Order: sequence, then C-alpha cells, then structure tokens
Amino acid sequence: MKTYQRIQPEVIVGLGEKTEFLEKEAPFLTVIKLHIKLEDWLGDDLMECHPCYIVTEKLKTGLQTTKFTGFEFSEMIVTKGEYLNDNYQLNKSLPEFYWMKIIGKQDVDDIIIGPEKSLLVDEELLNYLKNNFTLNYMDINPERNEFDDLLDQMIAKSKK
Repeated sequence: MKTYQRIQPEVIVGLGEKTEFLEKEAPFLTVIKLHIKLEDWLGDDLMECHPCYIVTEKLKTGLQTTKFTGFEFSEMIVTKGEYLNDNYQLNKSLPEFYWMKIIGKQDVDDIIIGPEKSLLVDEELLNYLKNNFTLNYMDINPERNEFDDLLDQMIAKSKK
C-alpha cells in the first residue's frame, strides 16, 4: 500500500478561451483541450490551473526518464496574457510548458487525484521532485480551507 502526500503546486490563473470541456453545460469539469493565457510565472516546474496540471519541459523530460507512473503528457496552447510583460520578473526566458494529465490509480501509481480532487504523490516521487526541480511555491500537505470545502460540495451536487 502506497503512502501519498497531498501537494499544492504553484497556482497560475488564466484558462484561455480556446480551452474546451467535455461537458456542454456547467459545471465544466473535464478539459479535453487546454489553453493557458499566461499572466505570470514564478519559476516552478510544476503548476496548477484548476483542474489541470502544467509542467515545464525540464520536468516533463525528467519524468519521462524515470519509472514513475500515473501521468501522461499532452500538448497545450500557451499564449501570453496582457499583463505578462508587467508581471514577469524572472531573469530567464519562458520555457515550453506541457499539460500533465493525471491518470494514476490509488495504490498502483505514484501520482493520483485524491478523493477531494487534490494532487497526491508518493514519497519516492515527492523526493525526486524536491531534489531535482524548482518547486519554491509548492505546498506539501496544505491545510484545507473553506474554499476547498465549498468546491467539494459543488462537485458533489453536480454529480447527483
């Protein structure tokens, strides 16, 4: 039985207008085509734009050379938002970004979506990420808040 830690990656905002959902009416939960309108990037290799996870090319390449399981990568559209030039403060060029789809199954794979729709990683994968990639804004086992509870309630109601 695997032991997982809940992680909260750097949060970026900006689902672009070219994002497509499987659902035709709200709530929109299943992304089938991802478009990110990037307004800022703080430099982490793993990010979240709910309900999707985004990785840099460095992290994608790193994971593809390991035995870790529970994810696959997909192309996505990335455009620069109108505030990116004002917000972006890093002294390096923007990397290529990829959509990391989480497909893992509990107790089988190294990364899964947990019962509260949170991202869970096993200890070995967490250590690999922390030791090899930039994750300055990632929280490990963050406290749940009222927004998390409200989101869970909304998702549960939509499934009825």
